[in-house]
Amino acid sequence: MSTATNIAQWILGFLLILSSIGVILVRKPIHASLCFLLTLLLLAAIYIQLAAPFIAVMQVIVYAGAILVIFVFVIVLFQDAHQQIEEFRAKSSPILLWTAAVTFLASLGLLAWSLMSLPAAIQTLPAGYGTVETLGKALYIDFFFPFEAIILLFLVAIVGALYIGKKEI
Repeated sequence: MSTATNIAQWILGFLLILSSIGVILVRKPIHASLCFLLTLLLLAAIYIQLAAPFIAVMQVIVYAGAILVIFVFVIVLFQDAHQQIEEFRAKSSPILLWTAAVTFLASLGLLAWSLMSLPAAIQTLPAGYGTVETLGKALYIDFFFPFEAIILLFLVAIVGALYIGKKEI
């Protein structure tokens, strides 16, 4: 791994952390979803840096495209509920919030310090790494049952969401 690639990964990682924090700290839900979009795009850029272009493209198409559209739809659908929530004052203690923030920053610094001490992994990638063929083989041959179990879990979640969200006539 070259020095330029390493620096690019650190910059992308730093921007990814900032955009992730933006998702949590931004007040307006649409602005938070835009920060989430930036987070997903930066994650796709990191996948490209890690020589996994198919995963990067799927990240953009599936998550930044489809899932984020659903998030924005839900935000628009429940906009009135968000405005009603803003009328209530938070009951969190400022001391606890500052303690949580300092603890988070300290653990982030500790993680960065421990990552700096790791040796650089110089390894050649196997032939076909990150291609559609190897991903398909992994999903449909090596990990078929867990893949189908996740699909079943998503199906149950969708049916449950429809049942909870239905209106009584």
